[in-house]
Amino acid sequence: MLLCGTRDLRPGMTVGIPVMQIGPEAGEFIPSGTILDEAAIAAIRQACIGSAWVSHPATNDLDEAPLWDLDQTLHDLAHRLHYDFASPFNARMTATQALEVRTEVISLVCEIVSRRRFIRPVGLRLDPEYRIFEHSLNVAVLSLFIGIELEAYIVRERPRLSAAEARDLVSLAFGAVFHDLGKAALSPAVQAHHSVYEAIRGERRPDQYEEHTTCGYEVLRDTGIAASARQIVLNHHQHFDGGGWPNMAPLTNGRQRGPQSAHGIHIFSRIIAVADALDALMMDEQGRPRPVVAAMRDLADERIEAWFDPVVREVALRRLPVFPIGALVRISDGRYGAVVRRNSLQPCRPAVRILDLDCRHWDIHPVADRCETVDLAYRQDLHIVRCAGEQVEHYLFDLPAASPKQRAVDADSRLGVHLPQSA
Repeated sequence: MLLCGTRDLRPGMTVGIPVMQIGPEAGEFIPSGTILDEAAIAAIRQACIGSAWVSHPATNDLDEAPLWDLDQTLHDLAHRLHYDFASPFNARMTATQALEVRTEVISLVCEIVSRRRFIRPVGLRLDPEYRIFEHSLNVAVLSLFIGIELEAYIVRERPRLSAAEARDLVSLAFGAVFHDLGKAALSPAVQAHHSVYEAIRGERRPDQYEEHTTCGYEVLRDTGIAASARQIVLNHHQHFDGGGWPNMAPLTNGRQRGPQSAHGIHIFSRIIAVADALDALMMDEQGRPRPVVAAMRDLADERIEAWFDPVVREVALRRLPVFPIGALVRISDGRYGAVVRRNSLQPCRPAVRILDLDCRHWDIHPVADRCETVDLAYRQDLHIVRCAGEQVEHYLFDLPAASPKQRAVDADSRLGVHLPQSA
């Protein structure tokens, strides 16, 4: 499979998975197996669909890359959670409701763990009516990916628990799914805002914005859900340098004063903080999707560096795919290819398998292992210009050498991924 921008579609290409329309009229637009012609391509572009997965003879080994079924799961879950908890706003969640959602979260965790190689930091963009849960489910996917990569670090950060209990990804995912629930009780301006916009774009904070964390925490208070999940809802805007919120004094009867900071913030809240900011940065000022590389570049900005646990932030920057596997890219010498391997040292320099996009030649196209692969890690004279139809050259960034602490995390980050129990 090959993820093409609609501007790169050619007559004669075959749709690999259904082309989905998003927004108020979401649904299947063009079925899989359709051989594209000029009219079909024009219809896709007119519907403002940004990309499509097509079949290519030299990318059969990448057929697992499309996450269409996962995207559909997130789409359906976002709708249901909106109607259950946000329309109208439900100020109290029952233990039964929480248990039902937890069961779905367990299934989501299992699916993401099994397909983590292809996870990409963006999902479906739904109608603004579902903005809160669409964003929150994207954050859950990103947080789980980061959590999997940081298993050993998480275990060390939760020393009072056994290793099996410490790496409980279900609580991480549940907290992510509901981290912005409190926004549902507030104005549309609050719902569309994120504090990272204030630093990156100079955007003014709406009135009542800070209330969404305590409001969401109150909704979960009597559900019996793990304290670590509830802490995510309350504290995902705490900054590592101590500059975040809320002030914990009134919430702890004065036992803790001011905001939390550094390792006093629960590790799950630190992970959510990074994933939350990253997904927010994938939208521009008008609410339109941005290229992943643009959001990752902003996450690397020194203006917000002190907000985040440096280990968590660096893992997100180095391990999350700037250019997803299977994406069609054009490199600076004019050739096209598919991303086949990530680069954790310099994420903007993955390995690219060179492809011929002329459908007339596909019956004689060489198989994958006979195609030239250009590893941009070793070709400093080349770089990616376009990815899945979007111009990205001006967003490219380089990361400094990994810190000693990050190298230590890399050395022992794999304790073994454990699927959650169904009970």
